[in-house]
Amino acid sequence: MSAKKNLALLMAWAGLLPIAAQGAPAAFPLKASADHRYLVDQNNQPFLLIGDSPWSIIVQPSPAEVDHYLENRAAKGFNAMLVNLLEHKFSTQAPNMSNGTPPFTASGDFATPNDAYFCYAEEVIDKAAKKGFVLLLCPAYLGYEGKDEGFFQEMVRCGPEKVRAYGRYVGKRFRSHPNIIWVVGGDFTPPRNMRWTVDELAAGILEEDRTHLMTVHCGRGGAAATQYPERSWLQLNDTYVYRDDLYGFFVEPDQCVPRLPCFLIETCYEGEHQSTPDQIRRQAYWPLLCGQCGFDYGNSPLWHFGSIGVYDKGGDWVAAMDSRGGRDMAHAAAAFRDRPWWKLRPDYTHNVVTAGYGDFGKTNYVVTARSTDGKLAMSYLASTGTGSRELTIDMSQLAGPVAASWYNPTDGGLVPVSGSPFANSGSRQIKSPGDNGAGANDWLLILETRD
Repeated sequence: MSAKKNLALLMAWAGLLPIAAQGAPAAFPLKASADHRYLVDQNNQPFLLIGDSPWSIIVQPSPAEVDHYLENRAAKGFNAMLVNLLEHKFSTQAPNMSNGTPPFTASGDFATPNDAYFCYAEEVIDKAAKKGFVLLLCPAYLGYEGKDEGFFQEMVRCGPEKVRAYGRYVGKRFRSHPNIIWVVGGDFTPPRNMRWTVDELAAGILEEDRTHLMTVHCGRGGAAATQYPERSWLQLNDTYVYRDDLYGFFVEPDQCVPRLPCFLIETCYEGEHQSTPDQIRRQAYWPLLCGQCGFDYGNSPLWHFGSIGVYDKGGDWVAAMDSRGGRDMAHAAAAFRDRPWWKLRPDYTHNVVTAGYGDFGKTNYVVTARSTDGKLAMSYLASTGTGSRELTIDMSQLAGPVAASWYNPTDGGLVPVSGSPFANSGSRQIKSPGDNGAGANDWLLILETRD
């Protein structure tokens, strides 16, 4: 790593720079890379999606609070936001905005969109654009199991024509905002005879907007391309799963044909599901080493801005912005953005780490990726306690002399491996440092060639 990069990292750790500062803002709208493995901007610059999930940002916080949120998240290196355009339940005056403005002039009638409501939504989107955020915008969240968390029942009552007309309305209204990715669906995959609720909405949007990418948020345990095969509107794949061996779920979308860029849209949130700090960290590192082009992190009470959550009611969302998880996501972003992450390919056959990689299907499994040019390999050791672990590395998998270091996912610090750089030949045993200072032993091993 250059002296300039080292200085930038030291300044970030000292609080003088955003931890995951990105340089030039992305030129939106985003599109798929030529090989359909990741996202790029209009200048074909790779875009690593580091997402937060402020679902209720349009309806719950005040304009000043929105500004505060965006400042905080931009400083931590987030560049994406998973957001409900309409909120059915999780705000104090749902589905209205906090000032009482309703999304429809006739309650629940998708044929009566209220321009004042959507005008304010545009203001939030514009603010986000100025801070470099792309909005993963869900125009009509269906809701878990199609119940009261979302709009599935209203969409069924309105029927296909009104749903498609609403799609045309939002497509036309928001097509000039470059920082959007459409997310139809929402925590629910309807029965096949009811999937018109998703298909009609997608079709209506596409009648007015063919500029932005589109994906679908399915029910838990599903990948978008698996649940909605052969949909011409599906241009971006995503995964939504709650599993201890989360990495195992990424194999299928990484190898699917035709391939689409894929990211982790949702998994366990910090502050919910009895999640632990090391669990939240591995949910960031695993997807980035398994062929995913990004991830969304979530925190409660932040996602509903202290209003009404699934497992809690209220909470200090302002304090939650500086939670352990939020800081750890900043370090994850910095670890990858400083390197050619888009060249990484999952090492399913253990060519790099040949021993000590643990057991597939358990959290002790070491997930590894190697770049196509052999200049970079990265291995994430999820926490198994506080002790050191030993890996056997085939150094010939790298294209030149190897600088080896351990990256601490809890503070962004680099610990050089003693004796590094190494020749790129033979095998070498490398031990992790053990406790990372947070009562866990998760580390990221970085192997980089010296030019």
